Amino acid sequence: MSRSRPLATTVAAALIALALLALPAAAAASWGALAIDPDTGKIGYARNESSATRAQERARAECQTGHCKVAVWVSNGYGALVQKKNGLYFAGLGKTKAKAFANARKRANDGKARKVAWVFSGYS
Repeated sequence: MSRSRPLATTVAAALIALALLALPAAAAASWGALAIDPDTGKIGYARNESSATRAQERARAECQTGHCKVAVWVSNGYGALVQKKNGLYFAGLGKTKAKAFANARKRANDGKARKVAWVFSGYS
């Protein structure tokens, strides 16, 4: 039994060390967002913000109209926005810009939806 305690202590210490190493990466998370005024098409961008909330607030502020809506927010990847011919906007996420646009078009159920904007929030 005395051998299992040192092993358990070593395992616990290793797990704690791994958790502490992960904290700086979580604290350095990078968020981006896109906001759009659906009436005017004006777009606001946010990149490298410390939280999803801050990214959304910044994107709305950058949009500079009273009707801006956050369309997409992303951490460590790409967000993209497309518009169908009927005027509706759809957003998508992906690890690449192409994948984000492909996912937005898939959500729109329109493979030819017009590319409107994209945002990248860097990998930590």
